[in-house]
Amino acid sequence: MTKRKDSADKAVVETKELNPVEAIRKGWLAYLGAYGLAFERARPAFAKLKTRYADLIEDLVEKGEEVETTAKEQFVDARDRAKGVYGAGYEKVRAFIPARAANDRVKELEAEVEALTQKLAAVKKPARTKRAKAA
Repeated sequence: MTKRKDSADKAVVETKELNPVEAIRKGWLAYLGAYGLAFERARPAFAKLKTRYADLIEDLVEKGEEVETTAKEQFVDARDRAKGVYGAGYEKVRAFIPARAANDRVKELEAEVEALTQKLAAVKKPARTKRAKAA
């Protein structure tokens, strides 16, 4: 410890020399104190925010349910209108194209393909193998 006299005040000021370990410890304690103080000051604000946030979430969920209900109603209305507008046209097209005729034609073409496949199998010759010449 050193004593220093100030000429203007005539007061004695004492200063204490710190070693590095003590300086680091005091710095760490100051940091912990600042952190604790910030935590204590933030706790009430956090509690208020938590309450407001819970209310906000509930409000958003209610609004989402309302939007979902409205969207479902609009979807049903749009689907019904589309059925009314395009349903008649769809039925006219279905009536124009006979379903059985298309199925009969497919069967006819399948039979033709099968007949051609059998003809190809009958005409196909086995591959020749080369024999080595005797020397």
